[in-house]
Amino acid sequence: MDNELIDIPIDYDEPKLESQESYQGSQEAVSQIISATPTRNQSEINQKQSIHTITFHLTEQVQQSYTQYYENISYVLWSQINDEPAQTVNRKYTHFEWLNGALKREFPGLLIPAIPPKSVLAKINLTEHTTLVREKRYKQLEEFLNKIKDHPQLQVSNKFQIFLTGSSEIMQQELLELSQYQTYAHQLGSAIANAGSKAYDIAKGSFNYLSSFIYTGQQNSQKQLQYPELEIQQDIKEFFESWEDLLIEEQQKVKRIFEQYQNIVNIKQEQNEDTKKVISSLKELDLSSLEKDINKTEASCYLNESILNEIKLSVIFKLELCILDLDEAIGTIKRRSELIYQIQQQIKMHNQIESFNEKIQYKEQIRENQKLLKIIETNFQTDIKIFANWLNKYLEQLIRYYNEQFQKLYREQNKNWND
Repeated sequence: MDNELIDIPIDYDEPKLESQESYQGSQEAVSQIISATPTRNQSEINQKQSIHTITFHLTEQVQQSYTQYYENISYVLWSQINDEPAQTVNRKYTHFEWLNGALKREFPGLLIPAIPPKSVLAKINLTEHTTLVREKRYKQLEEFLNKIKDHPQLQVSNKFQIFLTGSSEIMQQELLELSQYQTYAHQLGSAIANAGSKAYDIAKGSFNYLSSFIYTGQQNSQKQLQYPELEIQQDIKEFFESWEDLLIEEQQKVKRIFEQYQNIVNIKQEQNEDTKKVISSLKELDLSSLEKDINKTEASCYLNESILNEIKLSVIFKLELCILDLDEAIGTIKRRSELIYQIQQQIKMHNQIESFNEKIQYKEQIRENQKLLKIIETNFQTDIKIFANWLNKYLEQLIRYYNEQFQKLYREQNKNWND
């Protein structure tokens, strides 16, 4: 592996994502932003005391559908929370999507783990590639649950408890509720995005006699009716800008590691398949003098196949999910920027329109969005340090395991050929 791809810090107490080489010039400025240790308040202590011990096991289940090649994929989830009785429920990919969306709604600003994208190939069993798609998605969904289980806030969420233990009827109701909320949020966002001169003209022409009377009596105090411009503190602005740059660069590093590992494994698997074809041809010749070599080569192919598949499942698929996790983190920063723009547009509309009733409506929306912005900023500033710390350790574990598996492969191959 190229040493420039990633530089894992030895001191895990300092949550830095950047490599020492790539950020030497700006390390001092960035460290002032990202290395501050917040003091623990009573709520954090209480939260630590309420952390659950959660054990779960996920099993894929395949059922034949209405056609020969179309299959329904579901998952049997066994779980136990603390010392409570264990429960077993059935879950589909849609339920994992629901959990991801519900946690984002419940904890705005926290870095919710990513889930693998939906794939039609997982349901249509036509090729061997389908098996690989299913294995990858199963492994990544399992990892998604592991990350939630290990997160101090997410693991005690009511939504996670529902996912682990809720009946099919409860899950159906939760799916409907989230769908309605997302539809409402989309419609609200579209309405605000389209607010402009047309909306201003409509609002201007729609104010009633009462609002007109009120404004006539308050012409001399017009400034008091203006909503103050949104102020973003400079240190918070720099904090988010710095983290966005760090996360984007780290994502590029992880992508390079992922592509390098994947290419190496793919090439070795192709070579292994070619060797199998040669063995098959040699067997047809029925040459007793080659029997020992053929047997050893077959054993060698089996070792290659077994360990390379393990590397795919336990390293490459997880690296791919890490890239999606970083996408989510970057997306949280972008959603904050979009919310700031939305608030600024609402303030602008509030200050332009003359209808008193319309001003009240805009003021309520502005205040609600400002509260949401504060929650996002507070949650992100706390969680990004946890995320950075976790990511550095997690990547180091994956890289170490990758190297250990190849060392194991070389040892087993030497043993095979020397016996």
